[in-house]
Amino acid sequence: MSTARPLRLKRQEAARPDSFEAVSEPYVKVWVDNSVSHLDGTFDYLVPERLSDQIQVGIRVGVPFAGRDVEALVLERSSESEITNLKFVSSVISTEIVATPKLISLVRTASRRWICHPYDFLRSAIPVRVAAVDKLFANKQSSKTHGLPSVGGETKRTYLHLQPHEDSLKKLADFAIKESDKGSVLIVLAEERELSEISHLLPEETIVLSSTLSRTMRYSNYLRALNTSKSIVIGTRNAIFATPPDLQTLIIFRENSQSLYEPRHPGWNVRDIALLRGEQESLNLYFVGYSPSLEMARLIESREVKFLSKKVRLKVTTYTPKSSELLPDRIFTPIRSALRDGPVLFLVPKKGYASALMCKKCKNLATCTCGGKLSRRSQGAPPECVHCAKIYTPWVCNWCSEDKLVLLGRGAIRHGEEIGRAFPGYVVVNSDADTTVREISDRRSLVIATPGMAPRYTNGYSAVVLLEGGSFFSYSDLRGQERSREAFFEASSKVKDGGDVLVAMDPSNPILAALSTWNPAHMYKRELAELSELQLPPFSRAVTLDVFLKEASSIADGFKKALLDQRIPESTKILGPSIRNNESARIILTTALSDFDRLTDFLREYIKHRAVTKKDPLQVRIDPYSLS
Repeated sequence: MSTARPLRLKRQEAARPDSFEAVSEPYVKVWVDNSVSHLDGTFDYLVPERLSDQIQVGIRVGVPFAGRDVEALVLERSSESEITNLKFVSSVISTEIVATPKLISLVRTASRRWICHPYDFLRSAIPVRVAAVDKLFANKQSSKTHGLPSVGGETKRTYLHLQPHEDSLKKLADFAIKESDKGSVLIVLAEERELSEISHLLPEETIVLSSTLSRTMRYSNYLRALNTSKSIVIGTRNAIFATPPDLQTLIIFRENSQSLYEPRHPGWNVRDIALLRGEQESLNLYFVGYSPSLEMARLIESREVKFLSKKVRLKVTTYTPKSSELLPDRIFTPIRSALRDGPVLFLVPKKGYASALMCKKCKNLATCTCGGKLSRRSQGAPPECVHCAKIYTPWVCNWCSEDKLVLLGRGAIRHGEEIGRAFPGYVVVNSDADTTVREISDRRSLVIATPGMAPRYTNGYSAVVLLEGGSFFSYSDLRGQERSREAFFEASSKVKDGGDVLVAMDPSNPILAALSTWNPAHMYKRELAELSELQLPPFSRAVTLDVFLKEASSIADGFKKALLDQRIPESTKILGPSIRNNESARIILTTALSDFDRLTDFLREYIKHRAVTKKDPLQVRIDPYSLS
């Protein structure tokens, strides 16, 4: 019979607390990634002598905070501190500088403007660390220096209006190569497909920053961007925070795209970050696009941004559709004529087959249990929810139990079927967000595309047909006209020199004059006049607060009392609360541009007070893409 072995205590070496502070500059100020929104200030720590040689501004360190070890970013190292009984920095996470003084200055300004913790920006700006990449860079001696942020200065702010009959990305690439002679160039694009296309037009050593890259590649490219002079850096939304050591030129392609708005808290956008950088770093700032956003249009009209374009005229013809017909009678002849010379592009407003479905018996819209509309992707496909993608096989009406549907709202695929029947003998090509065709080569093609998804054709389309024009301009949100302007200009730019732009819509719409003279000001001046009279964005600043429904009314009443007590600006308007769903409501605050800082100061203290008193958090968005 075996006997049990005697128990032994496992010997563990206790962590030795640091007792010797650094001889030189023993204090650091840091931002702490503490996940506590109202603890967003700087914290002081002692530098232990054993880590003194490694700790410098811009690196990531570990610090004790609320009983645990968390990440922090070093902002400053000094010889004095006004705080006593400080704790020691516990570790150096990486000796690589990941935040330059320029980035630190930008994040400090931006986090104040968007009322958030600095780490909410740092998580977007700095990729996740990869230890193997750090080791690789540690073996390389960098001769680059990361200077202090510029203190104001002259900055060139220009809107470059893209012209028809030219390859926009090729023009952008050529411009970037030319500007790189002056110093580094940063290009921020809205979509991955644009990033992929322009990367093939730029030098091989171009640095790419994208969320589609592997963690290793993204972190490696980020460090390369920080340490390489005379570089061209390209990327999508988060690339706006890249800080090459000699950055001179910042280019934003299609600044009005919703893709350039951060969907997560705090909801910043690339255009406003670029304007901040232009001021702080004295950069040459270029916005490149077919039609400016309302915010950019206001800056152009006030001459804060220079608008550069060429005088161009397009041959634009309108055809008024009758009833719900897709192709007006008189439009067939010019389309047939154009098809003899090459492919024709048709721009349609919606993707899919049918954007909405209706019960054949009771005429009620077919909806999902989540409240979303049901649509159909293709002929014969089962109904599918546009929000949660739930598929209904079989479908039965919630109201009358009927199982037969009527299609509402043509989608691009259904458009393609009808156009293909109208012009037999031609290849029908569909291109939308789900199935994107980048380029076509067949001259005998009918190309049906949704906004921004038109394939490239080297020689230009013989004609561009803009269908359902009324549908494009019928959206009720403040961005509806802006999106439609962009869609019409972008599609029309793909017509060949001398080709026709055929528009199916009411001839009184000002977009027609704007297209024929290639001048979006014909439209945006009218939009700006209306918004100025109503004091809506971009002539005011807006804040949306999504709150729990149970306290929405009391919060709104609190803001009204603050307005009466003059704790918020007199120009502040309080809209809502409007019910969003069974649990939440939205309150909208707008204020004059000159009063915005005062309103955000109040909101910052209000949000901190709610956090300290353990009340439910608010979802706050500053200048969101949409107020609805």
